[in-house]
Amino acid sequence: MTYRMSYQESRKRYLDQYDSAGARQYDAWIQSMDDDDHQACVEDIGHHLPLTDGMSVLDAGAGTGALCLALTQIPGLQITALEPSRAMGKLLSAKPSLSDISVVEGFCDHANDRDLFSADSFRVIASRQLANCLYDPLAAFRNWHHWLRPGGCVIVLDGHYQRSAWSGKWTDMVDTLPLSACQTNAAVPYLLEEAGFRVDFAGSMNATNARPSTRTKRYMVVATKPSE
Repeated sequence: MTYRMSYQESRKRYLDQYDSAGARQYDAWIQSMDDDDHQACVEDIGHHLPLTDGMSVLDAGAGTGALCLALTQIPGLQITALEPSRAMGKLLSAKPSLSDISVVEGFCDHANDRDLFSADSFRVIASRQLANCLYDPLAAFRNWHHWLRPGGCVIVLDGHYQRSAWSGKWTDMVDTLPLSACQTNAAVPYLLEEAGFRVDFAGSMNATNARPSTRTKRYMVVATKPSE
């Protein structure tokens, strides 16, 4: 017997939880965010990686569009959203400002996911509140390394969640997901380095953490795929 459920079981559980009803419940959090919340996210990113017109960006684990809503405040980005839950993807596409974003249905944290995109597809891969839910973070980061162009960058935005944050139907998931209750800025950078990235920044999201809507302090990691 292994110490945790298989990745297939973990994925089924995610999809079961985020059916139409679960996706709507999740989206209530997204709907509660305002333009100042999204601008704070853009400000935090911009301090370490300016995003400019024409950049191809993958939002990995897009949910119902939290990060996409922030990214669309930057004109000219070519955004693709990757999300395994069809119900979540539909709610993302239903938002008027996100209706033109291409949504790809799929996970990213297993070697079998690599064929979702060809090599060198993106200039930037970003995730918001995904790292804590990855069944295999190292597999995800290796896939991202493959999908990024040389010189491309990864942006990981997540929170320093405690075990108590995983409650209710998610209680027993805390011991199946390696970054579920991460209290350090070292874990994600270490795994990114193991996947072949150069870490450029690891620290707090100061603008986001100053927002009254932020209950759990957020951190950010920016890393680059070295040019060959």
